[in-house]
Formats: sequence, C-alpha cells, structure tokens
Amino acid sequence: MSNVGVNQEMRDLLIRLDQKVSDGFENINHKLDEMNRRADGHEDRIRRLEDTTNNRSQFIPRFEVVEAKVAIHEGRFNQLDGAGKGAGLFGRVATAALGALAAVLAMLGLQVSTTHKASHPTTVEQPAKGAILK
Repeated sequence: MSNVGVNQEMRDLLIRLDQKVSDGFENINHKLDEMNRRADGHEDRIRRLEDTTNNRSQFIPRFEVVEAKVAIHEGRFNQLDGAGKGAGLFGRVATAALGALAAVLAMLGLQVSTTHKASHPTTVEQPAKGAILK
C-alpha cells in the first residue's frame, strides 16, 4: 500500500508541476504577445513620423512662395494705409483753409445776398392752371 500512496503523491506532484509549467509558459507567451504589439505600435508611430517629415519637406517651397506673396500684400496695405492717412490730413487742411478764407472774406465785408422765401411762392402756393383768382 505504501507504493500506491507514494505513486498517488508523485502523480499529484507531477500534475501540479505540469500545471505550474503550463501557467508559466502561458504567462511568457502573453508577455511576448504584449511586447510584439508594443513593438508594432512603435514601428507604426515611427513610420507615421517619417511620412509626416517627408510631406513637410514638400510643403516648404510652397509655404515660402505664399509667405513672399503675403509680404508683398502687407507692403501694399501699408502704402494704402499711408495714402489714406495723407488724404485725411489733406482734407482737414483744406477744410481749415476754406474756413480761414471764409473768415477773411467776412472780415472784409463780403456778404452773399439771398432771396427771401416769402417773395417767391413755392409750388404749393402757386395757383393751378385755369383757376379763378380772387
């Protein structure tokens, strides 16, 4: 009977050992799969970065052309802004000069005669054609 008990114990130990080895290999395989997925993710990121870098090098000349055009337009806007300020200044100076001229003429006694409205009837006050006047 002692052989049967020993055999049973050995069998149980072997089963537990087999289970532990299986679990260990399963954990190792799981970790390897995880490492492979992570490595694939790194490769994909590197590939995307390389593609982006290649695409950016194609856009640099186009960007420089657009930047040059923008600089030209900014110069034109500055010119137009200066011209507008100059025109505004000219308008203010011309208004002041006309006001000064009017003041000088008024001081010299120049008057502009105007007609009185009462002596000139408006359209509403004129009689209609063929109307009998009293």
